[in-house]
Amino acid sequence: MKKAAVFNDLSGFGKCSLTAAIPVLSAQGVQCCPMASAVLTNQTGYEYHKCTDLTAMIKDYIDNWQKNNAHFDGIYSGFMTGSKQIELFMDFLDVFYEENTMLLVDPVMGDDGRTYGIYSAALLDGMKVLSRKADVITPNLTEACLLADYDIEKVYSDTRKDVLLPLATEISEKLRSLSGKKQDVIITGIKCRDDKSPFIYNLVTTANGTTTHRSHFFDVSFSGTGDLFASVICGSRLNGFSTEEAAERAGKFLYDSIADTMNDDTAPNDGVNFEKFLRELM
Repeated sequence: MKKAAVFNDLSGFGKCSLTAAIPVLSAQGVQCCPMASAVLTNQTGYEYHKCTDLTAMIKDYIDNWQKNNAHFDGIYSGFMTGSKQIELFMDFLDVFYEENTMLLVDPVMGDDGRTYGIYSAALLDGMKVLSRKADVITPNLTEACLLADYDIEKVYSDTRKDVLLPLATEISEKLRSLSGKKQDVIITGIKCRDDKSPFIYNLVTTANGTTTHRSHFFDVSFSGTGDLFASVICGSRLNGFSTEEAAERAGKFLYDSIADTMNDDTAPNDGVNFEKFLRELM
């Protein structure tokens, strides 16, 4: 069985981060080995939440997993509480990121043109270094702009398809070139509001060129969708799917999950009904 070390937070409510990664990877026949970056009573979108930072445990993970002779087919990182965690995670990679290990980085920093509360210049600097080391990155459009030093307000100023998709392609190609390796770049959640129908796109840039995957745009931002997407990509890649195929699988899985959730009276902070669609990944 394939094994993936997953560095992300554990939130009691919100269906995100590790509570998304563990079932999605498991459904794909991949053992998820969680490393908790933080434990939260619930994700931070709720009015009340408490977060316990676990930066001090990262060295323990490295030490004990190394002593237990751990090896991983994949390593996947998500939410980091700050630049210190990135620095320590790089130490983890020095030990466990081997020649045949796939590294996927989901550079959590913001969305919809805004940065999260954790964001800082130091976090961005560290995320740039980490992202360029990865084999696959899955930033949303906001995070892609930050990593590539594009003006976020300018990029979001015109959301017509014939303007935004070429610009996103330019950004993805720049990110791939900055990595200095055969990196696959997936920019997620590109919302194009054309005159007739709004759509959301995921844009994939690999050595084969750039492709886009379109789905209906639900004008609701649910918790955990980025984590679910990245988790499908990780498991799919470890199971031999190309990145283009993985993005198509992830897009369908998310569409079905969100469409089902729209039929319920579900608050966006509560996440989507992905559980009943895990069978799609088996």
